[in-house]
Amino acid sequence: MIASLFIGQGVDLPWVDDDVLAEPIVAERVALASEHARCDIMRLLTRGGRDLARSEIVQPAMVAVCLGVHRLLEQAGVTPAIVLGHSLGELTAWAAAGGLDDRDAIALAATRGRLMAREAALHPGGMVRVKGDRALADRVLADGAQHGWLSLGADNGPDEYALAGDEAALGYVLPRYPAVRLAVAGAWHSPAMAGAVDELALAVAAVPKNTMRAMLIANRDGEVATEATIASRFVDQLTHPVQWVTCLTTLARFEPRRLLAVGPGKTLRALIHRNLGVDKHVEMIDSMRAIEAAARA
Repeated sequence: MIASLFIGQGVDLPWVDDDVLAEPIVAERVALASEHARCDIMRLLTRGGRDLARSEIVQPAMVAVCLGVHRLLEQAGVTPAIVLGHSLGELTAWAAAGGLDDRDAIALAATRGRLMAREAALHPGGMVRVKGDRALADRVLADGAQHGWLSLGADNGPDEYALAGDEAALGYVLPRYPAVRLAVAGAWHSPAMAGAVDELALAVAAVPKNTMRAMLIANRDGEVATEATIASRFVDQLTHPVQWVTCLTTLARFEPRRLLAVGPGKTLRALIHRNLGVDKHVEMIDSMRAIEAAARA
């Protein structure tokens, strides 16, 4: 059994080699993302620019590139039986499972990014990564809540938690705990995003849904989602923490023979190894050479 895992926002673009971006199947999806973001994303990917830090641009860009890589893998005969994605990566996984057309997934990514950027401007804040056990994370949450608001944004591993909060709470905990500010534009997966929920739900409801060909493990509860549950699970993760530990625990129960990570190597591999053990081999798919190697494996 092959499992594909997709990265979300919060990593630097581009993370794939230029030969991948040059492939027509990838370029077509990036062009769709450009239409929705109203900017030349391929130019940004090849030349760089500050706009790649904007959620309304990076989210459709990330989904477009990840889906392009996934389709290249499919062309090479590599088809996963189970998929999951971290945060935004869940939208890529939903399309990779067959539940959404790529065009609709990219459009939803643009909508999600725009709504999250709007809410981040209305409710300024950010996220920090805390390294330590759950007791430490709970202590940070309690102390931060005395100076502002702070909530769990992602349960990434037995020793890593992402916390979302306002500037007052973050400013208090950063110098006092083993915490690092994350390079994200807002307090993701927290109540700060509540104003985006209804609009995202309407956008998700408006796109056609297809029968999923692969199992999809949802961030919201770490369980295998169905066509009847994935839409609400995806919308819910806007304001609830990513249950990544539970996701990977569920994945391990299926004992996949191969793990394919579509996203920046260090980020996804670290998240997988932290939960499943460093002995787990992870195939990093970030170049045509990697895709060709995956096809031969």
